[in-house]
Amino acid sequence: MVTHEHDDDFYKLTFSQREGKAPLPEPMRLEHIPQRFRQLVWQVIDREIDESVQDLYSSTRSWDRDPNLGSIVQWYKFDVLGKLHDEIEWYNPKTTSHFFKRMIAYDSSYHEILTLIEFVLRHEYCSESLRNGLIDAFDKVPVAYFVQEVNGRFTIMPRMSKESGKATLQAIQVIQDADMRGAETHLRQAAEHINTQQYADSIADSIHAVESVACMIDPNANKTLGTALDSLEKAGLIKHQALKEAFSKLYGYTSDEQGIRHALLNKDFADVGVDEAVFMFGACASFASYLVNKHHKMQGQEDRDQ
Repeated sequence: MVTHEHDDDFYKLTFSQREGKAPLPEPMRLEHIPQRFRQLVWQVIDREIDESVQDLYSSTRSWDRDPNLGSIVQWYKFDVLGKLHDEIEWYNPKTTSHFFKRMIAYDSSYHEILTLIEFVLRHEYCSESLRNGLIDAFDKVPVAYFVQEVNGRFTIMPRMSKESGKATLQAIQVIQDADMRGAETHLRQAAEHINTQQYADSIADSIHAVESVACMIDPNANKTLGTALDSLEKAGLIKHQALKEAFSKLYGYTSDEQGIRHALLNKDFADVGVDEAVFMFGACASFASYLVNKHHKMQGQEDRDQ
């Protein structure tokens, strides 16, 4: 029987992720809502409904007269869906629960779910506990969107542009087409680490992808990326010193931050999060792709000189 040293991490991955067919990490997949996020949001809303019902049982108030999620649903249908006021049915706890479960867990597309969540967050009837629970869901599950206050209103924003995601996918395709197995594996592992919220490990794997390609250019690059950049510069393929310095500084960041490429010394954890991990994933994929293209040009130049 085949066993895995890191069984927990291994079994968290889908077949597509293990096969490298889902290369982008969840926080870079715009227009997509992970199932785990749907589950967590529904759990938060279901708990809010249960707590509201329990409060009503211990008071003289009634569901139809008390501001709650049922009231928010009615305003959502009026303000967002444009229904006429006399077409909007009265909501009790059971029908409110059914509405949210259908919208969050089953039927809705990514934009319908996020529109509903944003409407709830902004509504005056949204309790503090519900608002905190919904916002926490964006932090607990890697997702391509986050909540930010814009002019005092809670607003759901994308972590990156659709163009950035496409550019990263194109960069990964260049690496795959060049049969750079080591770099491809490191990028796949970096994506998997983001999905399991192991952000320091993700950044380490992202930079290892760059190192893997750099070693194809110059074997000494396993000690420092600088030797590969020097080789490219000598071949006339890096023409701007500022560009070379920018690459060196990007690499240097991972060496300076404890817990990424070096052991933790005086910290309990690396001071990085999803934003840093996603940025480094995209930057390193693009950088590795850049090095692949330059390596091919350098090889062609050497062939012509012979």
